[in-house]
Amino acid sequence: MKRIVALTIVLLSALISMAQQDSFPLPEVPCRLTTPAERANYLALHYWDHYDFTDNTLIGNQDVSEQGFSNYISIMSGVTQQREAFDRLAGKITRNDKMLNYFLDLADQYLAESHSPLYDEELYIIMLNSILSVQHLDATKRIQVQYNLDMAMKNRIGEVAADITMLLRDGTYTTLSSIKSNQYILLYMGNPDCNVCNFAKNQLLASAIITHLVSCGDLAIISLCIEGCTQAWQDIPAPGGWIDACDENQAIYEEEIYDIAQVPSFYLLDHDRKVILRDVHVEYLLQYLSSHKNVFP
Repeated sequence: MKRIVALTIVLLSALISMAQQDSFPLPEVPCRLTTPAERANYLALHYWDHYDFTDNTLIGNQDVSEQGFSNYISIMSGVTQQREAFDRLAGKITRNDKMLNYFLDLADQYLAESHSPLYDEELYIIMLNSILSVQHLDATKRIQVQYNLDMAMKNRIGEVAADITMLLRDGTYTTLSSIKSNQYILLYMGNPDCNVCNFAKNQLLASAIITHLVSCGDLAIISLCIEGCTQAWQDIPAPGGWIDACDENQAIYEEEIYDIAQVPSFYLLDHDRKVILRDVHVEYLLQYLSSHKNVFP
C-alpha cells in the first residue's frame, strides 16, 4: 500500500508539473520599469527564471520550450544587453547535457539556418560565445561548440571573402579575387547532378532580376562544383554567361574555407568581394535582391 501511495504521489507531482508547464512561464516585468529598453532588457535577463531546466520532459515540447526559445529570439532586436542575457541562459542549459544539446539544436534551427524567419548569425555567435564562457562546460562539448563558432566566424558579413582557386572548363585556372563585376558576385556552390542544386539553378534562370543584373554586368555568377571535377561537372556545363568552374582539389571541403551547411550554398559578395549574404538558400537570395530595388535602372 505504501508503495502504491508513493507512486501515486510521484505521478500527481508529474501531472501538476506538466499542467504548470503547458505554456511558457514568462517573468513579470516590474511596473517601475517604464521605457521600452528597460522592459526589454529585464525580460531578456529574467526570461528563463521560471523554466525548469532539470525537467527533461520539456525537451522537444513545441508549445513550451521551442515556442519559448522562438519568442526569446524575437525580443532580442530591442535588447541592448544581449550578451548578458545569453550568458544567463548558457549558465542554465550547461548544467544539463540533454538540455544543452536541445538548445544547441534550437539555435542551429532558428539562428543559423537561412530558411528560418529569425535567421541571425550574429545572435548565433553571441550564444556560442556565451556557452564557451561557462567554466563548467564539458570538455567534449566545448570542442563541438568551438568548432561551430569557428565555422560561423568564417567569411562573416562585411568581411572580404576568402580567396579560392578554381579550374575553368577550358582547362585554365582563375581565382575568386580576379572576378570582376560592377555590383555583385554570386558564388553558387553545388554539384551538377544534385537535384536540389538543379532546382535552385532553374530558379536563378527564371528570375528577371538575376537576368537583368547578369546582362548589364552588375552580377557575375560563379557556378562552382565543390565535389571536384566530377564526371557530372564534365558532362553538364553551366548556363551561358556564368563562370563555369570546379574546386579541383575539393579545398573548400578539405580545408573548410567556407561554412557550407548544405548544398547548394550561396554567398553573395559586393564588387570588392565583401560578404553580403553567407551560406543562404536561393529563396533568401532572391528575396534580398528583390528588396533592393536600386539594382534596376
